[in-house]
Amino acid sequence: MKILFFINHLAGGGAERVAATLLNHLCEQHEVSVVFFNDKKATYEICPKIATQKIITDGKHKIVNALKRINRINKLIKSYNPDLIISFLTYTNIYVLMANMFPRKKIIVSEHNTLNRTKRKSIRILRRLLYPTADKITFVTKADRQNFGLPQKSVTIYNPALFESFNNIDDRQKCIITIAAYNRWYNKGLDLLMKAWAQIAPHNPNWSLEIYGDKQDEQLHNTFLSNKAERTTINDWCDNIDKVLQTKSIFVLASRFEGCPCSLIEAMSQGCACVVTDCDGGQKEIIEDGVDGVIAKNENVNDLAQKLQMLINDEILRRRLATCAIEKVKLFDKNAFFKQWDTIIGNVAKK
Repeated sequence: MKILFFINHLAGGGAERVAATLLNHLCEQHEVSVVFFNDKKATYEICPKIATQKIITDGKHKIVNALKRINRINKLIKSYNPDLIISFLTYTNIYVLMANMFPRKKIIVSEHNTLNRTKRKSIRILRRLLYPTADKITFVTKADRQNFGLPQKSVTIYNPALFESFNNIDDRQKCIITIAAYNRWYNKGLDLLMKAWAQIAPHNPNWSLEIYGDKQDEQLHNTFLSNKAERTTINDWCDNIDKVLQTKSIFVLASRFEGCPCSLIEAMSQGCACVVTDCDGGQKEIIEDGVDGVIAKNENVNDLAQKLQMLINDEILRRRLATCAIEKVKLFDKNAFFKQWDTIIGNVAKK
């Protein structure tokens, strides 16, 4: 089967990591070509036999740019003549669905953040109008699938656990860790986390906070450096984040909204005791409060600080949560993820 895959880029981010993982799986069985809309250097490697193309529109007028992109996508679809199109992420999905009106090809679109994240009314309207024209829609949470209201056309596929589980929860550093791109600081609540840490840091001199993000945005990086509390380390992305997670005691996700956070699943698989917020997103479908993690109130610095302090004070609780998290993450098996996608692709192809 010829599959044409669209995504903005593969430069960091949970959805991009999932896309790269899926691409590498699909190319084992199909002829796959992927199209990017951005020049960013890829963070995640894909198989060399996957053909890559770029559609770059860099004019100053947004509407003209959009029309040019839709036209070029349409021409590419006609020339490649795929058996199936797969598109990742809201804006990309809208462009591709508009370009796919004629000639009409079978298409699967994939959402990777909570629907409530999209604030622009125009995008909400376009999504509502265009998504029903897709053959299948994948969501990363049950809540979003239910809220969108096309149960016959949609399916929930949680992001997979991409690391092998690490069962040793002994000898952990007294360290809180989070993983978040600095240019998504508002989404990820990095400002909330640093305020919470500033509250509790003076009372916990043996503990530290480590943030792993993207130092390419120097202005944002320097802003975080100037506002950081004591014993806070700002780090760049690293290829062996699983090894880093294996040494830390607590993972925190202070997000204002989420999709199905890959970083949370990764941290759980590596034996961290996890704290998340109860914002819109899939973390509430992954974590059971007090069983395999702790849930704090969204955008509530005091509650986040209290939950972190509770875990700092109670090593037995940390160990219990970490042990249960390692067990829970088995539900997000990578092979089950591949099987779901293979089934959906097979069903769409038969239509």
